[in-house]
Amino acid sequence: MSSGQNSLTQPEERPESRSFGQVTTLGRMTESIGKELNECLCGIVINASTCLRMLAADSPNLEGACETARRTIRASNRAAEAVSRFSTLLGE
Repeated sequence: MSSGQNSLTQPEERPESRSFGQVTTLGRMTESIGKELNECLCGIVINASTCLRMLAADSPNLEGACETARRTIRASNRAAEAVSRFSTLLGE
């Protein structure tokens, strides 16, 4: 490369390459966070349904319902942590 050439001609230095890379990275992070949140939300719904079934039974399973409620709380906390991490990454 001669000294008269603009350094922006190198692919890794071009602004549009950097922007594309940033968008790609953000897209991957969004997909990852979305999958994590979806997993947590599915767990919350399944746990809540299980808890209701345990409580509605002819002989309610209170111990099982309590444990299921604890799992629901853990899944909710994981979802909240995922949202917090994503917000931190975005600088919000």
